[in-house]
Amino acid sequence: MLITLIIVGGIVIISLAGIIGENISKAKKSESSIDARDLDDLKKRIVELERVVTEQDKKIEHLETDISFTNKLLEDKTK
Repeated sequence: MLITLIIVGGIVIISLAGIIGENISKAKKSESSIDARDLDDLKKRIVELERVVTEQDKKIEHLETDISFTNKLLEDKTK
């Protein structure tokens, strides 16, 4: 009985050591090395890109409307 408890206890301790070591290594890897200024610059760039995409979407929608209107004008009305 004692040997069983020693074996099971050893397995539990080894498993806990592995889990704790893995959590510590993940914590060290996840630490952010990005400067706050760089992060703010990236956020500003994203906002600017979203603005540009919105403008392009509006222009495309306008062009689609113009093309649709032009197609209606050019349709053969003799059919």
